[in-house]
Amino acid sequence: MKKHILIVDDDQQSANILVDIFTVNGYLTDGAYSGKEALEMIKDQEYDCVLSDIKMAGMNGVELMRAVKKMAPGIPFILMTAYTDDELLFEGIREGALVTMVKPLQIETLIINIAQILK
Repeated sequence: MKKHILIVDDDQQSANILVDIFTVNGYLTDGAYSGKEALEMIKDQEYDCVLSDIKMAGMNGVELMRAVKKMAPGIPFILMTAYTDDELLFEGIREGALVTMVKPLQIETLIINIAQILK
């Protein structure tokens, strides 16, 4: 059975590119363009992993991760950011993100990380 990944990024182009990459690599993949949209999708669909940007308008990635963990405590969460010194990055690690990645993403590394998490 294919694993189902939710990609969350308020940059729609970035989200769509990641959806395409993971779809080509054999995953079921959905994209959400805000934390609020992601939470609605998680209410209706079971996901095996969430990959979220940290800096987003409205609800940031760490706030999203907290909300998701209340709804689906065991879901692996990966955070990504373009800001290497971002306090939210460190907060995400403290809150339980399994992996944090800095943009621009190393796609091969991201694919390997997700494959290992989903084993």
